[in-house]
Order: sequence, then structure tokens, then C-alpha cells
Amino acid sequence: MRIIVCPHDMGMGGSQLNALDLAAAVRDRGHHVMLYAAPGPLMDRAHVLGLDLTLSNTGLRLSTGWAAGLVRLARSWRADVVHTYEWAPSIGASFGAHGLFGVPQVMTVLSMEVPRFLPRHLDLVVGTRQLWSAAAEHPHRHLMEPPIDTVVNTPSDPWPARQVFGISPEDLVISLVGRMTTDLDKSGGVIAAIAAVDRLAAREPAVLLLAGDGPELPRIRAVANRINTRHGRRVILTPGSLADPVPAYAAADVVLGMGSSVLRGMAFAKPAIVLGADGFCEPVTAQTLGAFDWQGFYGIGDGGEYPLLAPLTELARDAAERRRRGEWSRAVVEDHHSLRRAALLLDNIYGNARERRSGVARRTASLARSAAGLGSFLSGRILDGSAAA
Repeated sequence: MRIIVCPHDMGMGGSQLNALDLAAAVRDRGHHVMLYAAPGPLMDRAHVLGLDLTLSNTGLRLSTGWAAGLVRLARSWRADVVHTYEWAPSIGASFGAHGLFGVPQVMTVLSMEVPRFLPRHLDLVVGTRQLWSAAAEHPHRHLMEPPIDTVVNTPSDPWPARQVFGISPEDLVISLVGRMTTDLDKSGGVIAAIAAVDRLAAREPAVLLLAGDGPELPRIRAVANRINTRHGRRVILTPGSLADPVPAYAAADVVLGMGSSVLRGMAFAKPAIVLGADGFCEPVTAQTLGAFDWQGFYGIGDGGEYPLLAPLTELARDAAERRRRGEWSRAVVEDHHSLRRAALLLDNIYGNARERRSGVARRTASLARSAAGLGSFLSGRILDGSAAA
């Protein structure tokens, strides 16, 4: 099959990394794969993976320019399937290449909710059991827990990675890899991590490594600089976006974050703590894994402070527990989040979508419902870059 994969964008993020890793895994199964996206930092990652890339002429995923570029690519390249990630590319493709010319389409949503205006006749892939259950109006829905490449993301000697960031072998390194943005309250978790490590560093040789870019990075760097000045050493490191996030995970003793970023850290045999929204903070353990399997590696708290200092202090003082939890974490990823297994499932989804081709009447009715729902969603918003996120 000839498959066009449309990531949300080419910025560093869990959904985008999943899109690229799965595209490469499907390509390795013998299919022809083309990425379609605006330029961004992950272009280097696509090159390393050997993926072909066609650049869109606009950074807006919900625009006539983006959709027209995809139409031209789908027709000239004779695409069998278009696979879009998140709602804006999914809408752009469904009203363009799919709606106008019937190119089969698969949508993946790795956000914490499935927008109700997405077309219901298309295949929908979600990343949690809770989302799968909630999306019952989509008859062709599939559960695919975030897949992790356990060959690339694997335990390794942390010292070479620490040298990349100028970190001492004796430091206790706490890593958080992700976008520095208010979306999903990510920046709230980052600020909480900074505050906790600030206090921990007063009595332990702790370092917080924040890898990622985003609109909140300048504010986060300003806070980090003040803390580093007060301690007289680098306690908070903010290297920004990394073309390859592997060193940030490999250097860590403990990983923080949400979604597939946490799972990647676990693949490196690191103990993990999930930071969600509004004060949500839970270590990933045998006791909490069932809840994370249901809701995803995310959560919403009660609006209070993030209770992060206590679990960090416990792990900082107990190297044996860090090793035990790390080995368990690696086993969880190997058993439940295999990239190879996910690629096989996706291969079957593509094949079924291509064979099932929706009729014109059903497609038209579904897209009309989506157009009405999208109009209602956008009616209170300014149609600019933030609306096309």
C-alpha cells in the first residue's frame, strides 16, 4: 500500500513521535510511506528513520492550503490510505482528499478526548480504553495503546548521555521530556517539578533536565535561571527541543511527564511519575498501573498542589528501589506497548479501510454532520493559528 501519514506537526511531542515511529514500522513491513507536514524540528528524526517527507506550504493544519497540498500529493502519488493524527489534520483530510476523491482515511486521536465533530464513518484509533469506551458512536474504532520502539528506547550506560548535558555522574537526574505549553496543563506540571527539585536540591545532589520547546519555555527558563543563581549551580537544565530525545531519557534516574513520554522513559528502565493537570501526580507502580491502563498516563487532580516532593525524595534516597521499579517499568513496556505489535494492528486497519470504501451518500451525510459540529466548535473562537492547533 501507499500510505500518507500526516502528523499533528513536526514539533517535539508524543503524538508526533508516535506518528513517525509507526510510519517507519509500517514502512518496514513492506509498504510505501510518505509524511506530509509543515517544517519542524522532527524533520531530522524523519531523516534518521529514512522516511520520505513532503512539506506542506503552510503551518496551519486546518486551512485550505494544507488540505489542497494533501489533495495534490494524494492524487499524484496515488495514495491508498491517508492517516491523520489529531483533529485538525483529520478534518482537513476528510473534507479534502477523502471527501472530494474518496481516498480512504484513518484518524488517530491521542488527546484526552475525542472531538464530537470528527467524521463517524472513518476508522478512528485512540490510545486509552476510556476513550475507546467513550467513542461508541464511531463504529470503526480501534484501541492502540501508545507504542514504544523498545530497540531504540532501551537501557544504556547513562554516563555518555550525561556528558551531552554536562551532568556529573554523582547527580540524581530527574528528566522531563515534552512540550512547554499550557495544553493539558503541561506547563503546570513543569513548574511543579521545578519547585520540587528546588527543595530537593537543598539536601540532595538533584538536577532537573527539561527537554522540549514551546511557548512557555521563556517563562520556564526565567524561573530556572533564578533557582540556579540561588543555588550557585545548575539545578534546572533547559536545553530546549532535542532532535533526538534519547539522551534525556538515558541520563535520568527518574522520569516525569505524561503519555508516551512517560512510557519512553519506562522503556529505559527508569521509575516514572505521571504529572497531569490541576495537581495530578502519581507514580507508575503495580498498584496504579490498572488506572493508567484505563485512563492513559495522565490524570486530572483537584486543583491543589502537586504532591511530587515526597515520591521524589523516596526515590532519591533508595537506589535499590529505583533499580527495582526501573526493571519493572521496562517489563511493562515490553509486554504491553510493543511497536512491532502496533504496526501489525495498523497494517490491518489500513487494509480494512481501503477495502471498505464508504459510499458517497454515507460519506456526504457524515461530513455534513461534522461540518455542523465543527462550525459550532469554532463559532466562539478566532480563526487563526490557535484555532487550527
